[in-house]
Amino acid sequence: MQKELEELQPQLVVSQEENAKMMVVIEKESVEVEATSKVVRADEAVANEQAAEAQALKDECEAELAEAIPALEAALAALDTLKVSGYVDYVPCYCICLTNFLFEYGIHAV
Repeated sequence: MQKELEELQPQLVVSQEENAKMMVVIEKESVEVEATSKVVRADEAVANEQAAEAQALKDECEAELAEAIPALEAALAALDTLKVSGYVDYVPCYCICLTNFLFEYGIHAV
């Protein structure tokens, strides 16, 4: 058995050298991984903050939309009650007023 151990001694030395080289590589990679992890954590924090801001904006928009939809529906319902025949006499006056308004603000209709 002693003889076998002596025969395996060179292989053991080679294995130790390979292990030492691997440990150097692992330590170097560990430092790189830690640096990358810090960057990723910082990016994640920024992304989470932006996501929270976006969610707050979405919630605000949805709340405003919830208020506006009933007003829109009421306006559409009111429009449905109008009869065109009752306003035909006012169309020329409306066209003149609209033209004056557009001219006043420099909007030229084609």
